[in-house]
Amino acid sequence: RHEGNPEQNLYDMQCSWYELEVADCYRRKGELGRSLRKYMAVIKHYQDFHEDQFDFHMYCIRKVTLRSYCKMLNFEDELWGLPHYGQAAEETIKIHLQMADHPSLMKNEDEEPDYSKMTPAERKKAKNIARKKKKARAAAAGAPSNDNKNNNDKNNNGNKKKSKPHIIDEDPEGKELLALDHLEEAKKYAAILVRHAPKRLSAWALQYDVSIRRGKMLMALQALFKMKAIDAKDHRLFTRIVDFSQKLSSSRTSGGGQGNVIAEGVISSELPNLMDGK
Repeated sequence: RHEGNPEQNLYDMQCSWYELEVADCYRRKGELGRSLRKYMAVIKHYQDFHEDQFDFHMYCIRKVTLRSYCKMLNFEDELWGLPHYGQAAEETIKIHLQMADHPSLMKNEDEEPDYSKMTPAERKKAKNIARKKKKARAAAAGAPSNDNKNNNDKNNNGNKKKSKPHIIDEDPEGKELLALDHLEEAKKYAAILVRHAPKRLSAWALQYDVSIRRGKMLMALQALFKMKAIDAKDHRLFTRIVDFSQKLSSSRTSGGGQGNVIAEGVISSELPNLMDGK
């Protein structure tokens, strides 16, 4: 397909590996909104795979393709634990946790800097940068510039054949995704990972990160035991045990409510087992 937007074509073809690479590039550049959009696009592909299975049920029964039907059932059983989905979900959780820890990252890019404290040269440079960013956002949103608009009008007048309407992305920077409840979103995807990929240590590490931020100490302790059962020598387990001990001591110092008495008893009895009696 040569017409239309190449990014939209790749999305329609459900090219997950490409979208994951682009999302990683945006994340390294600090463009968390755009990165989150690409990760969510991969997650959307797998949600479509899950929904399309119902159409495939009737197709296999009608065509009596039992071998393909069994392969499809095995694929659906492992769907939420596949590597591409796991990578997208893990990076989505990391971005939401980063936004929860640093709300200042959610800034308005349309807001102009304070030019009053700049020299004339710095002011000119800052305005040029802001102008280029504005043009880039307009191009990403599908709004043509004046020059391109004139050229498009000439081409449209010369061509009688109508082209397909261009799909306009209303949120190219992912601001709507960044405005969600970050801990709730992270909790949702962490629960999916630990349920469908229980042998993946990184899934339990993220489950701990989410639980400790939500103040769920028992769930965090459970995640630590799961990590220890998978690999007791992994460095991610060691750092989180240290973090758990520090958070536990600080919560005991501040004083908890009477509702935490049972949880405190469980933690006190199980923590030595986690530390191998140390």
